[in-house]
Amino acid sequence: MTRAKLGLFAALAVLWIAPLPLSVSVAADFDIVPKVSGSWRYDSNYFKADFNERSVFTYLLQPGLDLGIETAKSSVKLNYTLDAYWYDDRDSVPPFERAASDYNYVGQTGDLQMRYQAFPRLQFGLDDTLRLTRDPGQSDQFSDSIIRAKYCLNAVTPLMIYEFGPKFNAAVRYRNTKIDYLDPKDIEDSRENRGIFDFIYNFNRRNSIDLQYQYWRKDYEVSSDYSSNQVKLIFRRQMRSFDLIVGAGYQNRNYTDSTLGSDGVFTYNVILDGEILENRRAYATFRTEQNLNDQAFGSDYFIATRFGLSGGYEFTPKLSADALTSYQISDYQLTPRKDKTYTLSGGVNYRFTRWMAFNVAVGYETRDSNIFGLDYDNTFVIARLNFAYEIGRK
Repeated sequence: MTRAKLGLFAALAVLWIAPLPLSVSVAADFDIVPKVSGSWRYDSNYFKADFNERSVFTYLLQPGLDLGIETAKSSVKLNYTLDAYWYDDRDSVPPFERAASDYNYVGQTGDLQMRYQAFPRLQFGLDDTLRLTRDPGQSDQFSDSIIRAKYCLNAVTPLMIYEFGPKFNAAVRYRNTKIDYLDPKDIEDSRENRGIFDFIYNFNRRNSIDLQYQYWRKDYEVSSDYSSNQVKLIFRRQMRSFDLIVGAGYQNRNYTDSTLGSDGVFTYNVILDGEILENRRAYATFRTEQNLNDQAFGSDYFIATRFGLSGGYEFTPKLSADALTSYQISDYQLTPRKDKTYTLSGGVNYRFTRWMAFNVAVGYETRDSNIFGLDYDNTFVIARLNFAYEIGRK
């Protein structure tokens, strides 16, 4: 399946450009950036257990490619890496538990974006996201899971954008998301079909308001399916040094299992992102958001309220530092469970040349739950070396 998806990435890119006239194709700009990164990570509590913590070394090798193709009317952007993970236990493995090395795997990370300006006011596009991973956070932005199951996620999103004039435009997107679990195979797969409609009014080049409506249906093999309706009003403003996004709305969710009833939640997000100093050597991003999680095991649905703050400073063109902190409250709707998860990390980055960089980071994460046995603490250290070299532009 994953090989087929990788081939689909390349095929779509070729088909997007191939129909163009020869004169246009010759005039296309090509950016090709082969890349590879290697990293080492230490986790004091890799499996995020309340008891019997196990420290693990993680080794990761990621060869990949960034590709950009642009013509007068079309563009293709492809980012892809092959992700080879190896794990090494630093503690003795308890009886009846799997060794960390049993979780070794080769994953994939792929993002494809294609756009075609069919007419001056009409644009078509296609986005494709591919993940083969053991990271539960890739399946849901609010994920509270600690399960290290391997799964393949593929989300395909065709879209259309129409500009009625300088003030008003509309966008229609359809997203089909498949999540297939591979190890262990007894975790149920899911399918999601989602429609997203945006009606945007531009007050001027710096301020706009977006009325967004989403409808989606989530289907599971065993667990209750559900359908959701969400309407949201989003205001965007570009200031001198910061960009501001403020959104607020409501989501209503209905489960096919009548015993689960329905959920409703006031949803919002606030993002403030930009430079702190005039010389642009320091930056910061603050965000807060609230909504229901989409992907769950069984009936583990919750209202997530998240706060995040990140920032960095460039000491010299080669040396910089950054830090990140986040806090999430997961208030489960169908059980009395309530989790509070906190993460703090900081790192230093050094660029040897324009094509080689090194960074190291340390961090701490903890979860406090009102359910016995679900707390955990984990300290981690990460060191990474990156190579990315642009070999051609035409």
